[in-house]
Amino acid sequence: MFTLRAAVMWTVNDFPAYAMVFGWSTKGYMTCLVCKEDVIFGWHGRKVCYLGHRRWLPWDHEWREKDKEFNGNTERRLRSREWSGDEILEQLNRLDFAPFEKTVSRIRPCTHMNWTHKPMFFELPYWSKLKFRHNLDMMHVEKNVFDTLVGTMLDIEGKSKDTIKAHLDLERMGIRRGLWMNRDSDKARRDLAFFSMKPNDKKEFLKFVSSVKFPNGYVFNIACCVNVYKGKFTGLKSYDCHVFMQRLLPVGIRHLLPEDVVKPIMLLSRFFSQLTAKTLQKTDMFQLRHDIVQVLCKFEMFLQLSSQV
Repeated sequence: MFTLRAAVMWTVNDFPAYAMVFGWSTKGYMTCLVCKEDVIFGWHGRKVCYLGHRRWLPWDHEWREKDKEFNGNTERRLRSREWSGDEILEQLNRLDFAPFEKTVSRIRPCTHMNWTHKPMFFELPYWSKLKFRHNLDMMHVEKNVFDTLVGTMLDIEGKSKDTIKAHLDLERMGIRRGLWMNRDSDKARRDLAFFSMKPNDKKEFLKFVSSVKFPNGYVFNIACCVNVYKGKFTGLKSYDCHVFMQRLLPVGIRHLLPEDVVKPIMLLSRFFSQLTAKTLQKTDMFQLRHDIVQVLCKFEMFLQLSSQV
């Protein structure tokens, strides 16, 4: 017989569960739990988009001065501050939440921002002193990124972010003239964007994926999830997207899309590959944090505002 003493170091969960354990709603205009009220958002194509990746670039970076390549404005703002655990706890103690058993009104006071409740983890005496309290499951994040990216590249109906409303938003903002609606007399049509595959290229890409063979037990047979005639994927699980994103996607698109589109996608695949490696040093984490800012800015330069990943 012995007395067991345990401590909760952190939680690992997907994004919806992140809102439950952190107490901050991941829906609306202040989704980011790090930036909080300092988050940069925009309403494009009837979707809330979170931009402003240039804030994390060095102050003298050349991309801060570019406007037409991004959202039409130069970037002079600094990166958002990081809240300590003591500051978060102090803020939560000032707020008045409804009892957990009762129904909480959907309309929260402006002082609550996106706080929904006070997490029970703060009852632990050491919880506010931890540097990392909650972590996102990379498999879920990678699958969401993969679905959005591949859906836009293949122009899959219902999955692509290259919508008519997104084109109209670009025209309203006066940026990226090449992606505006093509108007003929009293009609307007959406042309296929340069970051989406043409029908013949789409079939070639899907045939390539369906022909790939993996070792037994490494991954599910992805060829069963490919529908060449309908031009889409069905039934891909999280681990399938994980392998697809890191192994197949960089190889399959390199000769089917422009170089300016392929390079950021390959860098994003490498980012996920290094982040999910078996061994990871502290210096690697600092380098990855620097690299992902560059990658996101490159995506923002060629993707539409509502196509952010």
